[in-house]
Amino acid sequence: MKAWKDSASLILAARQTQRYIRPSSTKFQYNYNLLCLKRHRNSKFMPSTYVFPGGVVDPSDADLKWHNIYSAFGFDANSFKSLSPNAPNRPQIFKFKPNELPREVSLRITAIRETFEESGILLCKQSREEMTDLGWTQHIKISESELYNWQTRVHNDAREFYTLCKDFNCYPDLWSLYEWSNWLTPTCFIGRRYDTAFYLACIATMPQTIYEITEMEDLKWDMPGNFLFSSPNVAFPPPQQYEIARIAKFESIHNLLDFAVDRGKMGVLLNLPIQVELQDGKVHVLPGDSMYPNKVNLLDKQIIDRTDITISEFRDISPIKNRMEFFNLQVKELYVQNFDSADGHLAPLQLKNVSIAVARKNSKL
Repeated sequence: MKAWKDSASLILAARQTQRYIRPSSTKFQYNYNLLCLKRHRNSKFMPSTYVFPGGVVDPSDADLKWHNIYSAFGFDANSFKSLSPNAPNRPQIFKFKPNELPREVSLRITAIRETFEESGILLCKQSREEMTDLGWTQHIKISESELYNWQTRVHNDAREFYTLCKDFNCYPDLWSLYEWSNWLTPTCFIGRRYDTAFYLACIATMPQTIYEITEMEDLKWDMPGNFLFSSPNVAFPPPQQYEIARIAKFESIHNLLDFAVDRGKMGVLLNLPIQVELQDGKVHVLPGDSMYPNKVNLLDKQIIDRTDITISEFRDISPIKNRMEFFNLQVKELYVQNFDSADGHLAPLQLKNVSIAVARKNSKL
């Protein structure tokens, strides 16, 4: 049995015609919002936290019959080549079987399907001519009564997403989703682990949304700065916090989209946090950090014991920092310094004294 489940998530940014001034604690302005959903309080994984839409890969997402839909719009096997980045080494999540669609295709279908199921946004197109949109994604409007019905059907059976696309004569807009990152739940975590591919897409106008009530409790559109400096009642898992802090460096959605298009051609590298125990809390070091182990095992539990020093002292002995710090006093810090990502990514904004709703052991990804 596999030690984790493969999944895909979508970071969706929607352009705003009015520029919003960020809170006084920062100086940036944004012309776009991000979509996040609050997981149900009874969820077995990450309850009551805000996440990007997404979920576990279903076998139907990789079914070769998707070629039937794409061929009806004039796509052939060569049409999907641009989805595969020019990268010699690919993370494990992108490995696929001969009788499946390439993961660069099926993971995008997963992200689009889950986004529809959880938020009601159908990122599909009904004409190949719409491919000339310079990187922006589009959505198909569905009446509220039909939308609820289809969300329920897809929630109950992922295969119904294919039926939905056939009935609406549309195809999932794979080419407007750009590889953004890849996170694997730490080996120190006891419970479910997930290997997640994150994609980013930008949409020109904010679409109608209806969140799926059995898995979600709330849906929020807000600018990156507000999510980063929100109240303690808005808690994010570490990967979402890290990625929003990256995105927060872009005031303009146009610049964000340009960056995503260019960086996506390089592919992504796996982020597997390694936990370090310290006197006053713990730190998750990430690849590139001076203290990241030379060798890691994706399966065996790996915890570094440095309880002889504090988080601050551990910081002082680390020339290069790419880490998330969790203090025992319900404070979390994102600390990145002197770090250049090997996959062309920006370092996130450095966050200090970010309160979290509950101090949890074994932080979940």
